Amino acid sequence: MIDAPYQSDHRPAFADVTFGNILRTDPYLQNPTGNAITVTWLTNTPAYSWVEYGTDTADLTMARTLVDGQAMAGNELNKIRLNGLTPGQKYYYRIHSREILFYGGYEKIFGGTAVSPFHSFTLPAPGDKDFTAVIFNDLHQYLGTFDALLKVIREKGVNYDFAVFNGDCIDDPASQKQAVATLSYYTSGIGAEDIPVFFLRGNHEIRNAYSIGLRELFDYVGDKTYGAFSWGDTRFVMLDCGEDKPDDHWVYYGLNDFEGLRKDQVCFLQTELSSKAFKKAGKRVLIHHIPIYGETDRYNPCRELWDPLLKKAPFAVSINAHTHRFAYHPANTAGNGFPVVVGGGFKPEGATVMVLQRKGDAMTLTVYDTQGNEKLKLDL
Repeated sequence: MIDAPYQSDHRPAFADVTFGNILRTDPYLQNPTGNAITVTWLTNTPAYSWVEYGTDTADLTMARTLVDGQAMAGNELNKIRLNGLTPGQKYYYRIHSREILFYGGYEKIFGGTAVSPFHSFTLPAPGDKDFTAVIFNDLHQYLGTFDALLKVIREKGVNYDFAVFNGDCIDDPASQKQAVATLSYYTSGIGAEDIPVFFLRGNHEIRNAYSIGLRELFDYVGDKTYGAFSWGDTRFVMLDCGEDKPDDHWVYYGLNDFEGLRKDQVCFLQTELSSKAFKKAGKRVLIHHIPIYGETDRYNPCRELWDPLLKKAPFAVSINAHTHRFAYHPANTAGNGFPVVVGGGFKPEGATVMVLQRKGDAMTLTVYDTQGNEKLKLDL
């Protein structure tokens, strides 16, 4: 994906401008790494899509997706990477989708063009330490629970820089229609048109007919379901635990190889933990869906593979999910060399949202329930 060297002159490119019939979702921002960010959205019809962006709405650059010299067109899913951005600089952008009525070898017929309002985003500057992130988990498409947690965040006056969905939020996806409906509810709720979002896979995202297709809606860091990124001088390491049962369990019909995926992450962890970015970070946060310390599944292959590396790693905290029970395990109480905090489940009476905040050299993790009660405030 590359940026095309085109400067907008702000004149309407096409005569027909429509909105509701072409755009299926609002744009949502992902993968704000490497001085770049990805804008994703879907249309209701095949279209040719692009993004206009810049630091001034009167001076915009065009970005589109090119594949082997061809502009991506005639599709309904759009992922456009905006490259070469300046950290700390506020950018404005808007999306365009031009309907394609007929796509032939020697003729193409276009319909109307949908243009979104302007949105904005800012990548963190390298010297900035401060940020606020909100973390959800195990929503299992219970939208009322999500609404209740959002209400708490708003009532608490939490202004966040990015959001994380730590698995089992779009569980057992049967079709793109189902997945997109839920995803759009989440991204609209957190304002992902202006705030980047990270989706981590839980074991329930691995199940059902659209489980592999679900990946097309996400833009993973490093194009893998595990990875690492820095926000300011805080380093985040994200792992993928895979399923919660062995690969040879009958319910998987021989279609899984998470043993191999977990072994791949041993190599990833070895490289990451010895990297300059990790060693020089002011704070380090580990995030994965299934806990490997504390009360967790009897089947715990991740601990066998990863504990030799993790137990000596200087993480400030590990943020987990999966059990549907809020839990806090202080460092060195369950074989863990760092604090472990596990989010609650999807029922309103047990659900939680986490707020991770960095201010200068201090970092805190606060956990709220759906009533706004503070279940934990941890100085990291």
